[in-house]
Amino acid sequence: MPFAMRHRADPTPSLTSLAGLEVHHVWDADFMARLQGRSIETMEARFADGHRAYVAWLNESAAAWGWVATRTATIGELDTTFALPSGERYLWNFVTLPAHRGRGIYPRLIEAIVSAEAAAAERFWIAYAPENHASKVGVAKAGFTLRAEMSFDASGLPALRPTSSSNAGIVSRVLGIRETSEALTPCWRCVRAGRGAMACVEGQCRCDYQEPKSGCAA
Repeated sequence: MPFAMRHRADPTPSLTSLAGLEVHHVWDADFMARLQGRSIETMEARFADGHRAYVAWLNESAAAWGWVATRTATIGELDTTFALPSGERYLWNFVTLPAHRGRGIYPRLIEAIVSAEAAAAERFWIAYAPENHASKVGVAKAGFTLRAEMSFDASGLPALRPTSSSNAGIVSRVLGIRETSEALTPCWRCVRAGRGAMACVEGQCRCDYQEPKSGCAA
């Protein structure tokens, strides 16, 4: 899982306006439950834990959403829960509805969230599955830079590998996950399918998050 960061002092990304797009902070648990197809109890629990919901509307139709963790966050794939230092935010659970994909809503939604939260937050973190190529592009367009690769080591345990020596310790401090210089599995889909921690060869994985039927050979 690439783990990227943006500082509020970083340059604002060059994103053209998208006609008809509006982004709003939403507090309505019932609305979010219906939008995401989840229980209202789940949404209420998120709000109680300090998470904030933002929804993007395109021509008055709900098109995408994303959540902001302000106190604690969980990365379910790695079974990791971590506390966020004061002044930091973790952006998660972003979804663009199928009918609205390919229009550039995702990076604009992220940018709107950063702008809304920047008065109280200094650093913003975001992560995505290694095989989620669309998220990689959107996160970069939103001005985030890669700080670490976070995945499973050869023994199947969570670990992270900083992208440079200057990033060493920064991500580990936030996540509480050990650092390593060893290779990490480049695909979570194969790990979750039980193909082994290092099933995919780095640079040769054919899995694509947006293509459910894609995948590497067992």
